[in-house]
Amino acid sequence: MPGTILVTGASGLLGCNFVLTALRGNQKVIALFHSYPLSFPGVRTIKIDLQDDTAVRELIMDIRPDWIVHCAALTQVDWCETHRHETWKVNVDVPRHIAATAREVGADLIYISSDSIFDGKTGCYGEESEPGPLNVYAESKLAGELAVLEELDRSLVIRTNIYGWNVQEKMSLAEWMLHCLEAGQTLTGFYDIAFTPILVNDLSEIILDMMKLKLKGIFHVAGSQACSKFEFAMLLAGQFGLDRNRIQPFAAADSTELLAVRPKNTSLRTDKICTALGRLMPDINSGLKRFQEWRASGPLSQLRTKRGK
Repeated sequence: MPGTILVTGASGLLGCNFVLTALRGNQKVIALFHSYPLSFPGVRTIKIDLQDDTAVRELIMDIRPDWIVHCAALTQVDWCETHRHETWKVNVDVPRHIAATAREVGADLIYISSDSIFDGKTGCYGEESEPGPLNVYAESKLAGELAVLEELDRSLVIRTNIYGWNVQEKMSLAEWMLHCLEAGQTLTGFYDIAFTPILVNDLSEIILDMMKLKLKGIFHVAGSQACSKFEFAMLLAGQFGLDRNRIQPFAAADSTELLAVRPKNTSLRTDKICTALGRLMPDINSGLKRFQEWRASGPLSQLRTKRGK
């Protein structure tokens, strides 16, 4: 079993859902947050600024976790594009320091990376594919990978692209699409940007399985199917019984609102993780079905109650 798990960014999309998943598996979890307070019954939650190297080191030395799951990051691509220094500090310097401290206490580290480190020219990227980041956010995530592996070579780096229900008021991609459609609004979806999305709950369970196997190195953990953002919106509408005619295809290349360049096809190949776990990654329809069930059966309200004061 993984032992004590320290989770950074526990009020984020992956962080919060991972904590809930770990709790259902009876894992001992300590959750760190910064700007968005939250509360989990039976979980120690700690407010901390991860940019305070001294405070972070003291906390890790005191807790001495078996695993650190580093979910915290700056992820707003256009904001990162105009705030390179701040982005580099959070997405590169912070994980480097955490990895170095993890090495001191003998902890294992999971660094959550992104499919955006690739240039998107071909898609179907494997772990051995050459990265080619096109924007500051992507550059920082790739540099973060290199930093943690340099400090702690047994680190586990997971490249992914997630959707799901967020504990914060801001919406993930799927939530935003669903909100627009249910409000009767017209929704535009990029037909020229492809990815391999995975439900955050599926990813959380896979991460726990990877921890049990003590996997190391770089792994692509994504859905088994590639689709465009437009196709994803159409599938989501179908799952929820909403009007697909309100979804209009649109080219990202024609957008005047995107500041940073986006890669066109960041679909990931998942042979390595499938072999390691002995099973296939979930497809889009099964993920969307579970996404819907989370709202219908109650877990969504449970997630929202984790917001603190």
